[in-house]
Amino acid sequence: MAIIRKTVLLGLGLASLAKERRDKVVDDLTRRGEAARQDRFKTVDTLLKEAEKREGEFAQKATGKVRKVMTGLGLSTKKDLEEVTKVLTSIEQRLSPADDKKVG
Repeated sequence: MAIIRKTVLLGLGLASLAKERRDKVVDDLTRRGEAARQDRFKTVDTLLKEAEKREGEFAQKATGKVRKVMTGLGLSTKKDLEEVTKVLTSIEQRLSPADDKKVG
């Protein structure tokens, strides 16, 4: 589970770094007069959309890698555990009437 935590923290760190860099670029452009005030907001919106897109791509890649590691380690998924629980419940239900007949 430590790898999952580290992956999430890495994603958050990258998002924070991207925001800081975006703000710096926009401030630099505005200071140089290369971007008017209206353009600054448009630029920020464009950069935010791109950052969100990349964040989503990163999250998908991270999730895929975590799943691959879990599979490689032989760890069960939630779905696997739910299937095992269903099978065990079914077995318990089949055995329960048999136990009642033996006792009674």
